Amino acid sequence: MKKLLLLCLVALTACNSKPKTPFEILKSEKIKDGIRLDVQVHNRISKPDLIAIACYLRNDSADYKTLQVDYILPGQSHKNKGGVTVYATATYHDKALVVPADTIRDKNNDLLGFEFVGFSPEQAKKMLTIEHQEMTGKHINGRFLDDATKTTTIIYEDKHNDNQLYILELDADGQVVSAIQPMEVTVKGVKKMVVSREGDYMTLKDSILTMYSGANMNQPFRSLKQSL
Repeated sequence: MKKLLLLCLVALTACNSKPKTPFEILKSEKIKDGIRLDVQVHNRISKPDLIAIACYLRNDSADYKTLQVDYILPGQSHKNKGGVTVYATATYHDKALVVPADTIRDKNNDLLGFEFVGFSPEQAKKMLTIEHQEMTGKHINGRFLDDATKTTTIIYEDKHNDNQLYILELDADGQVVSAIQPMEVTVKGVKKMVVSREGDYMTLKDSILTMYSGANMNQPFRSLKQSL
């Protein structure tokens, strides 16, 4: 009897304790029959850790039939015109509905759907090891994984050529998507890397790469935190 009670207690508390992995709810939005949460995690944590967070949040959202948890990484901002980029998502649907995507069970044995929308931790690690001949002997200023485009942007400079700056964008196979030699200008103390004739530019500060559109030069379009 004691063993049975212990098993029941474990089952009841499986998702009630807060996950060890730090997270922060940045935004909540009501959707049909439920709620959607934007949850920031500090890095590309594993699938089981992401599911553990969703399981914990599900208990707090039990009044809703559906719960969608969108995971975002540091560097993203809701103030950006392009919004935030989701790199993984977990969804609990109405238990009365059968959804083919619900193939995973959490610690409470509840079904949910899960997807890495962007790079998984394993894919990200592979992307960050890619070297290209154009980078040989150059100083790397930063590597930025973009979950929206499934590419990595590498900013580097040639110390032997007056510190000339270059921006290289590679796809998942290490092939060059774009190679740009930006025009560097400083406006009101802000160093800008102009990347198009239309005036699109990037800034790099505090390990955050921020992109601006020439059509709206005062509001950021998208931002990425340097990937280590």
